[in-house]
Amino acid sequence: MAMIEQNISGVKLEKLRRKAEKKTKFLKRLPIGVFCVGVLLTLFVNRYFFILIISGYEMSGDSILGGSFMIIGGIMMSLCVAAAALGIYLLAFWKKTYDIFNDNYKNKYVLLKMREVPGFSDLKYLPQKGISFDELSKVSLLPGRTRAFFESKDYFEGAYETIRFRAGSVETYESNNSSLSVFSGQVIVFSLFHEFKISETVIQIFPRKESKKMKGLTFPERVETESEAFNDMFSVCAEDGHNAFYILTPQVMEDIMEFGRIINNNVYLAFSGSDMYVGCEQMRNPFDAIVDMPIEEQSKNIVMATEIIQKAREILIHIENGNRKENEMRL
Repeated sequence: MAMIEQNISGVKLEKLRRKAEKKTKFLKRLPIGVFCVGVLLTLFVNRYFFILIISGYEMSGDSILGGSFMIIGGIMMSLCVAAAALGIYLLAFWKKTYDIFNDNYKNKYVLLKMREVPGFSDLKYLPQKGISFDELSKVSLLPGRTRAFFESKDYFEGAYETIRFRAGSVETYESNNSSLSVFSGQVIVFSLFHEFKISETVIQIFPRKESKKMKGLTFPERVETESEAFNDMFSVCAEDGHNAFYILTPQVMEDIMEFGRIINNNVYLAFSGSDMYVGCEQMRNPFDAIVDMPIEEQSKNIVMATEIIQKAREILIHIENGNRKENEMRL
């Protein structure tokens, strides 16, 4: 973890941002520059081959083929060297600078901005902690099969309108290709989803179009609900189909569809006991700092993390604000 300066000033944080921005610009230009230099060097080394070709000198087929391979090989080598230069600069110089800026940005603004949103209380934020792989595996919430290809960070917890929650950014990858993400977004665990109902066994809901990603990760009973519209959007799997029908009333299914339309991205849900798990895909982590945007402007992005919680509370949770004491005892 990068060095965090407590009570860092906005001016100093802006300086860290500009430093990271400069290195980011250089990072983008570096591989292009290295590749161009490599290509020019290749052309210079093989200049006599071009001179002979242009002058009309009669060359054998083997000579032409050999010269062509030399040029292609030089270009490919330039590409490899450019990629290596990018990797070295990224790990040795850029990452450290960005991490210092990013960690100080989060330390200064995350809780500050979240506490400004009405309805939130008792907030805690731990940037290096996350939602555990084991917990999400028990309810089969997301695509992703192994702990080695699972990352979670930016853990925060608290209460919104008396409902306790835990949340974190999660990313899972293909087990045979660690560079291919199969889920990237936010996961929220609410301690209650209904005034009196609990789910005796796990119910798993995921986008129907993502069924291929969830292959081998679903519970044994596939449930077809009474709603064709819901069945077109989501797949439901459960340990016990009767329990699924008990929880997924027509109103609940309508609310899940509305939530999916509002989020406008893939939504994964699971019900287990009194808990409701919500996974929402996002293009980027709303907590991570952006190097090419002024601090005050980008700090508004943190509010995005609270909007999903607000919408889930308003739409998916069927409980009145009155049960404060009972809810505060659960998490």
